[in-house]
Amino acid sequence: MSKDQREDMTASEMAMRKFLKQLGVTAHQELADALAKAVADGKIAAGAEVAVTARVEIADLQFTHDVTANLVAPE
Repeated sequence: MSKDQREDMTASEMAMRKFLKQLGVTAHQELADALAKAVADGKIAAGAEVAVTARVEIADLQFTHDVTANLVAPE
C-alpha cells in the first residue's frame, strides 16, 4: 500500500486494518504452535485435518462473526 493510499484512509479503516493484522499474525503463531505440539505429543497425526472455529465478538454491538475451516497438522 502506498503512502498516499494510507493517508487517504480514515481512522476507522486504519483501526480495522491494524486489528485484523494483529489478529491474523497472533492467531497464525498460536495455531501453528498448538498444532506442532499436538503432533509432537502424539495427540494428532501429522497431516491430520483439524476443525477450527474462530469467533470475533463486539460485545457493545451484540455482534459475533464465526469463521470455520479445517487446518492440516504439520508433517
